[in-house]
Amino acid sequence: MTSAELRVPAWVRRLGEIPAQVTREALADARTFLREEVRKNASKGGERGLRVRTGRLLKSIRTYLKVTDKGAELSLGMVFYGWVHNRGAVIVPKTAPRLHFFIPGVGWRTAMRVVLPARPFASDALEATQRAFPRYLHAALERATRPA
Repeated sequence: MTSAELRVPAWVRRLGEIPAQVTREALADARTFLREEVRKNASKGGERGLRVRTGRLLKSIRTYLKVTDKGAELSLGMVFYGWVHNRGAVIVPKTAPRLHFFIPGVGWRTAMRVVLPARPFASDALEATQRAFPRYLHAALERATRPA
């Protein structure tokens, strides 16, 4: 999963000019939430997160917002190995009979294959953003309709 579709309810679209403003505010809030949630999940460790050792992955996290006719699509981008860890992978040698690699503090090792288990830190963040979006939409609608 690399993107989350955020739907604006039909009743919001019937309100006239307010929905465009409300939607932009809610989407901006959801975009910020997604960026922070991915960074938090990448740093938490455990079965569903990573323990980031350098800042390269965290610095590479980008969010993209594309407006659609039903609302918007909020996408996530990061360095390639971030997606490899999110989805999991099996690394096998292309031409050599075995993989040969160095592990700091351990030394050189060989293996027929290396299995990286899926740690869906990014997928979890996208799902959390989908669940949180109605709150952001409600808050933006309240701000827009509050008497001045």
